[in-house]
Amino acid sequence: MRQKWGQNFLADEKIARRIVDELRIKPEDAVLEIGPGKGVLTRLLIGKVQKIDAVEMDRDLAGRLSARWAGVPGFTVHNQDFLDWALPDWPSGSVKVLSNLPYSASGAILRRLLDWPSWTLAVVMVQKEVADRIVAVHGGTDYGILTLAVQSKAQVERLFDAPPGAYRPAPKVVSTVLRLAHRPQSLLRQEGPFFQVVRAAFAQRRKTIQNSLSHGLDLEKPLVETRLKSTGIDPSRRAETLSLEDFNRLTEAIFPENITFLGERPRKE
Repeated sequence: MRQKWGQNFLADEKIARRIVDELRIKPEDAVLEIGPGKGVLTRLLIGKVQKIDAVEMDRDLAGRLSARWAGVPGFTVHNQDFLDWALPDWPSGSVKVLSNLPYSASGAILRRLLDWPSWTLAVVMVQKEVADRIVAVHGGTDYGILTLAVQSKAQVERLFDAPPGAYRPAPKVVSTVLRLAHRPQSLLRQEGPFFQVVRAAFAQRRKTIQNSLSHGLDLEKPLVETRLKSTGIDPSRRAETLSLEDFNRLTEAIFPENITFLGERPRKE
């Protein structure tokens, strides 16, 4: 059984209204709210959109939400963990998403959301340090796997920070509100192999990209050097200096026929 997520509830009315405003809702919209908690954001959606699906894993909170807005047309509470909830087969790009993401599960929730074609726009709150990693650009220390996972499937905009005092109980960290616009098509040309390469590249950040890939992918250094140079990438560079497109080209060089490492591959002897 998954450990229950810690929860800090948004209590600042002005920030709550600002968050909902950033979702740019229209009367005909359908909204999915992940982890509504006590309903501070939900309340601002009621009567403003056509449909609201709230996924809340806490049984008591889910019960209170259901009772509070019982009979409201289009409002449904799903008492489930979002990571276990069977994502509906709703039309592509038909849903907007709102969430005060639990700090302990924000990455996992985002990755699942990004692979779901039904959403179009999302406004989410995450820990500031997580937001820094999501919006990072290549060359910086915050740039990494999470950056590439999110930016390959969504356009990301940092909106504003929310201080600890905006929550009850107050966390020890600052939160950041982001807006994500779902890309109609992923920027990744070979997703599975891409992340094999990226995970190997960032596993040992202080090493050169040649050494990291040789170790992480169990490939001979001369072969890695050849593939790097074929894409115009200096083998002495480090992973955080490579752009998403650099990793795309590198993936294609290492996996020229989209063959994963589950099959035959050049290995160290």
